[in-house]
Amino acid sequence: MPPLPPNIMQGRWLRWWLTLSFAVMFTGTFLFHSRIGLLNVLDVLFFLPSLTLLTRAMVSGDHRLLTSPLLVPFYLLLGWALLSMAWAEDPNTSRTVRGVVQLLVMVGIFRWLHLYFRNTFKEALANGALCAIIAAAVVTVSYYTTQPLASPLFSEPANLIFRLPSLDPSLALMAMVAPTFILLSQGLEEGPGGKGARRFAGAIMGLLFIGLVSLPLGLMSLMLVIAWLASRSSRPWLAVIPFLAALYLMVQGGTDVTASRYFLHPLIGNGLNQESLNGILGHEGNQLIQLAHPRNLFLLLVHSLGLVGLVLFIASWGSPLAALLQREDVQGTRGTYTIAVVPGLCMAFAAGSYLLVPFHASWMSLWVPLALLMARLCERPSAQPSIR
Repeated sequence: MPPLPPNIMQGRWLRWWLTLSFAVMFTGTFLFHSRIGLLNVLDVLFFLPSLTLLTRAMVSGDHRLLTSPLLVPFYLLLGWALLSMAWAEDPNTSRTVRGVVQLLVMVGIFRWLHLYFRNTFKEALANGALCAIIAAAVVTVSYYTTQPLASPLFSEPANLIFRLPSLDPSLALMAMVAPTFILLSQGLEEGPGGKGARRFAGAIMGLLFIGLVSLPLGLMSLMLVIAWLASRSSRPWLAVIPFLAALYLMVQGGTDVTASRYFLHPLIGNGLNQESLNGILGHEGNQLIQLAHPRNLFLLLVHSLGLVGLVLFIASWGSPLAALLQREDVQGTRGTYTIAVVPGLCMAFAAGSYLLVPFHASWMSLWVPLALLMARLCERPSAQPSIR
């Protein structure tokens, strides 16, 4: 028999805790001027309680939460990233280790919640996503009260109401991926009335927000929505057309950089150096150089972790995706847990910034979709009748 979940977090307390946690997690990019402040709040509110619950589950024997073979490539990627700091010129060890611990806790607690409290988990995700949409709507209205309507959102600094931060466009783009597509999925599940209508409206606002920040990436997101809907129809092959259009828009919306400059050490990379949105460190011969941040996660992977890191990153996504495609109920799995996977990777290609840091806007397009995908594959073993 599998171990039972702890009773203390059942019912309303679990619902309130998760709703508040996801509300802060999904809206923090738009509300907190200090990223350190956001991290401290999230550690106290979400990651430390989650670590306690996860530790209790593991001690009670629920090892499947963190010991699935599907997680092996993910663990190898994190291990390689930590090892790469040995040859990095200016690593930030404490920040990287903190990010790794947060990632492991999020993956484990998402799998625990999906296993025992699936409906509560999905409701809390939707509520947190709606909070992010409300914050984005407030930011949008505030921005265009002082800026011309033809100006892309966040293209110029602006004094926003409630003293909200004026963000870097890439942060705003990445922060809206998971909330928008989670609401779209749950809106389709609920139908056109009641909750479904509210979630549809939130998804539409999220797509509009992405389009106002970057028109190509907004159209890319819309094409991915159309492709996802087409894949669920009686003619799933029609999804190829909008998907190819989305890939084209992804390339158009990306940052134009000289890719060869980020391949100075293509096999093992330059190591996981301390980075900022203004630049990253490179090591050419005996000389330390600074390059413009590529804003492209895959270039950043090759630069920091080399082709070894890129292969491990692809395997981290490919392992759970391959397991999902092998399931007999594939059609029923394309929901809250899986819908943000492709949009997240596409946004990470076009606007991705940090690779492995504590909770950050880029998690909404990278690590949150991956953690949800891994959670979807955590199931209780079904009881099979004995055959004699």
